[in-house]
Amino acid sequence: MNPYLATKTNIPEGYGHELFSLTHILTLLFTAALIYAVSRVYRRVDEKSRITIKRVIAFLLIADEILKDGNALLTGQWEWGLLPLHLCSVNIFIILYEAFSDSETAKNYLYAVCIPGAICALIFPSWITSLPYFGLMSLHSWSVHILLLMYPILLLSGGFIPDWHKFFRARVIIPFAFFLAFDYFFNNAFNTDFFFLRKGGEGNPLSFFESILPDPLYIVFVLVLLVLMVVMMYFINFLIKKRRGLA
Repeated sequence: MNPYLATKTNIPEGYGHELFSLTHILTLLFTAALIYAVSRVYRRVDEKSRITIKRVIAFLLIADEILKDGNALLTGQWEWGLLPLHLCSVNIFIILYEAFSDSETAKNYLYAVCIPGAICALIFPSWITSLPYFGLMSLHSWSVHILLLMYPILLLSGGFIPDWHKFFRARVIIPFAFFLAFDYFFNNAFNTDFFFLRKGGEGNPLSFFESILPDPLYIVFVLVLLVLMVVMMYFINFLIKKRRGLA
């Protein structure tokens, strides 16, 4: 198996990088600079150009997923764990929906869930210790999470003001609860780990809590952490609005 086409399951040892290595830190700096630059452009262009930018990002995310799955299928590496059932994968489809609907509910979901999720993935990338940096699966993981973080930040730079009333509503909470339940039963049926409901993953701080908590308590911890993450995002938004005299 060509290591530059291999998935995490099939990669030989010795191709990964350490967490917070120079390569990792430089990638984070590049991400920050890229998002800042694109945000400045997005802030200055008209609404028609903003729509174009959003849709280009949405299609790039879909193309990225197709490339990942196409590689796995063509090289005989496809497995259940490659399905788009992780939180970040679901965010791709929320972005696609928002790009064509301009939905306030979708915007709030991306603000409260996609931003902290993408930040955590970039700071604690589960792929970095296994895959070669310029391998297809590694580049896929980097590019997807960079775009996932970029999209909602562009919304904010374009004037979007988060509103917790539009997140804490049945049309968001109920589908999200069903998604988590589906992931839980799917994980047990097919030995996958979507949403990290079974294991924390390499380099992920959740792995520590997984090691000290029994299964039921670990899942409860993940759910509580998710709620706290959303509350934190809206508390940050409240502080910003208060400082600007909008709250």
